[in-house]
Amino acid sequence: MRTTPPLRWGLIGASDIAATRIVPAILRGSDTVEFVYSSTLAWAEQYAAIHGISNATADLARACEWPGVDAVYISSTNEKHAYQTLGSVAAGKHVLCEKPLALTVADGQDMLRAAEKQGVVLAVNHHLPGAATHRAIQHLVSSGNLGRPLAMRIGHAVMIPERLKGWRLTDLAGGGVILDITVHDISAAQAILGNTATEASAIAVRQGAWSLPDGGPSDAVMATLRFGDAMVQLHDAFTVAHCRSSIEVIGTEGSVRGVDVMTQDPFGTLWRTVDGRTEQIAVSNRRDLYDIALDGFRSATAGLGQPTVTAAEGLSALAGALAVARAASTRRNVRIASVS
Repeated sequence: MRTTPPLRWGLIGASDIAATRIVPAILRGSDTVEFVYSSTLAWAEQYAAIHGISNATADLARACEWPGVDAVYISSTNEKHAYQTLGSVAAGKHVLCEKPLALTVADGQDMLRAAEKQGVVLAVNHHLPGAATHRAIQHLVSSGNLGRPLAMRIGHAVMIPERLKGWRLTDLAGGGVILDITVHDISAAQAILGNTATEASAIAVRQGAWSLPDGGPSDAVMATLRFGDAMVQLHDAFTVAHCRSSIEVIGTEGSVRGVDVMTQDPFGTLWRTVDGRTEQIAVSNRRDLYDIALDGFRSATAGLGQPTVTAAEGLSALAGALAVARAASTRRNVRIASVS
């Protein structure tokens, strides 16, 4: 039974993920979408018509201050997240911001301070920590079932769908695999291990035959990050068509491996290995990941809980991803300062 009041939402960004994931989750939760904003009015109006949204606007100030709206979902291109969030927060709106939170740690810190000052919820749409499979892995770690964590391996190499090959493959909008996928991996690792990264090393390359000026940003990366005394290894790519996603946590008393668990859907299988014997782990309550994210956000706005990923956690994930990018470009280990 629902214990939180319905929210009236605005969409800042007429995006694919809003259409395919967030708007359906909003409506399943009996909330409403009051408007959609795009910098191109014709596209905002077309998007509104397609998705049954009553209002469309290309006026950002009007969108941020829309009367009667409780919360906004920001899914514009990455370089717009900071100022659009700040405008919405200044108008007293709760904000669910798409990842990455911002393009710099300093901007992210400004966003957190503004939300705290205004007394509104700011959360980041990292979906993976809410997945039932990830929560099962996290429970095995936090309960000590695996002993002390020694290492984690994440394989999140996919073939980017044709419909998403736009701004993600350009530098101008803050694209590239690191700020699209690696930041998700780091968010997942934080939730499972219960701490944040302090050091990163990486190699990033461009493997795809995309027709872009100056080659564009990296579309494949391998990175290693230090989480306490545990090492986390990542392989992220937009170029891999024939590999299943995976996550593995290796501890002193056992290990757990999940396959097909780095997705937007509640799929995947887990196995635990102890003393050379492997058994499958049953995973229950496989709800839609965006229903989980929206439920957590609603609870936070009602003062009854926390979002799936808080702004502070999203900021730590951003700091880790930026360190990976810096390590790849300099070919040096990069230390990651605390951003709390």
